Amino acid sequence: MFELKDLPSYDTLAAFGAAYGNPDVDGLHTWLAWASATGEMLAAFEANLARHGGLSQSQFFVLLLLKRNPVGLSVGALAQGVAVTSQTMTRIVDRMEGAGLCRREADPQDRRAWLIRLTPEGDALLGKALPAHYAWVAGLMRQFSTEERRVLAGLMQKLRSADLSPS
Repeated sequence: MFELKDLPSYDTLAAFGAAYGNPDVDGLHTWLAWASATGEMLAAFEANLARHGGLSQSQFFVLLLLKRNPVGLSVGALAQGVAVTSQTMTRIVDRMEGAGLCRREADPQDRRAWLIRLTPEGDALLGKALPAHYAWVAGLMRQFSTEERRVLAGLMQKLRSADLSPS
């Protein structure tokens, strides 16, 4: 989560750029605005999920993945789908299973493995959370015209294709 709220001015960024060798002050200025807005958006997303179902972002995505895959998914597949480690996903599934939102069942293809399946309680909670989520997203996206949405989607796809590893 991006936590900087007091964003520096362009002049400050330019001064730091001169002192510390930043070749792209405009890029940093744009990135700070984008990262700050993204951080605020994700915090609001989490707050909306918590308010309408008591879910974390990871739990919400696990419920969605299980709803989309009614035959069940392995912990590894869930971990990959939510972009966390298998160990982290095991802890998430343990808590969700304890809350009755999902259940482990033996994998009929591999006696050593388990499949995680959505329970009726998990499905009902997802049914409560999704309308609130959709309304929140619609309110957020109302800020953008059709053309702006198209441009934004293209820019985000370009970002997803970029090499994000540190130099």
